[in-house]
Amino acid sequence: MNRSFQIGVVLGVAVTGAGAAAGADRAADGHRAGATVVWINLDGLRWDYTDRTEMPTFDRLMREGAFTRALAPAFPTLTFPTHVSMVTGVPVSEHGIAANGYYDRRSGQVLRYPPEAALLDAEPIWITAERQGVRAAVFDWPVSHRQEGDVTASYFNMGYNPRMPDEPRLFQPLEAWADDEDERPLRLLMGYATATDSPGHRYGPDAPEMSEVIRETDALVGRFLERMLDIASEKLADDEDLYLVITTDHGMSTVHHAVHAGKLLAIEDRDDIRVVTSGNIANVYLTGIEPEAERRRVAAELVARAGSHHFAAAYRLGEVPERLGYAHPDTVGDVVVILDRGYIFSSRPDSMIVDIAEIGGPLGMHGYDVETNPDMYGLSLVWRRGRALGGIDLGRVDYRSLHPTVAALLGVDPSPSARGEALRLEPIAEPAAAR
Repeated sequence: MNRSFQIGVVLGVAVTGAGAAAGADRAADGHRAGATVVWINLDGLRWDYTDRTEMPTFDRLMREGAFTRALAPAFPTLTFPTHVSMVTGVPVSEHGIAANGYYDRRSGQVLRYPPEAALLDAEPIWITAERQGVRAAVFDWPVSHRQEGDVTASYFNMGYNPRMPDEPRLFQPLEAWADDEDERPLRLLMGYATATDSPGHRYGPDAPEMSEVIRETDALVGRFLERMLDIASEKLADDEDLYLVITTDHGMSTVHHAVHAGKLLAIEDRDDIRVVTSGNIANVYLTGIEPEAERRRVAAELVARAGSHHFAAAYRLGEVPERLGYAHPDTVGDVVVILDRGYIFSSRPDSMIVDIAEIGGPLGMHGYDVETNPDMYGLSLVWRRGRALGGIDLGRVDYRSLHPTVAALLGVDPSPSARGEALRLEPIAEPAAAR
């Protein structure tokens, strides 16, 4: 992604509608209207990485906060759709970001690592906050760039700089907060780090090299926490609530085999069929085939061909299991092929399927259904400055809960389209008779 890197600052954001008016009333007294929330996502931090090595920062945050080691991401568990599902509270069927790469029937383009927020078909939390009078800064969260329209985040990036190291990338919202002088304070700060994701792909999640990567991620979060608290001491009164929310978008699973999609489907010589793969997902678009009856016939043929292999499942658009939430009419393929754990798609094999060692990796991948591959579970925690939450284990948490939880902390209404319920972060008091 060779994109220019710059910060787009939008001041005096217009606030419209009845919900926005209510939010503006809540925010009328500035940062006493609700908590300040700092939400960061650490890419690819698998749920069990805390067992690998010493992680003093995470140990502290989990001991003092509320946490889960069973954060269930949306399907497919790929970086772009999972990030968008967390901030919108809806699956791909509704927000439309089908994978890290996909074909958009509306524009007729293949979009890879799509940056523009205009591609979202559902409202992200930064817009939910801003239209209700709560200012937001969001930096490098996937599909948050190049925001346009009457309501945008107060701070965002115009492009993604892939060469920026994790520390300055993650600290961007904090530095915007430190420098911001608007009368209405920033109260939602969102950031992103590649963290353990790239090394997990390179080495595999169970490789010994990952222990040092995990320790470095913990140390990074420790420095982030220190900087956040330093800024808060200048920006917030001691009795004002400040929450740190940490999530991860997916886990990581060991890869054994690579599959060539064109050879699997026997369509290498066809130019009227487009295949776009991401990890273990192949979206097959039949937009070049007419009439519709012929398109249906070809779709059925491809489903049967892929499904004849024990490591693959294939569905026509609209027939993917409903629980996966994978049926967007403009971005999901006419045929969807999903590989089992241990298998990924690649254009490099000379035959239909090869051992991953033959093509040199990647040795780790994600994208798999969390219900059949628990390696996809992630970590999440919520920590509050000054008043400990007490180490609450939240159990399994569905991604749909994150948008309404952050909205509740901010004191705004969640987006009308968001699914899920806000998490209970305070301990449930025992009845008097039980004490």
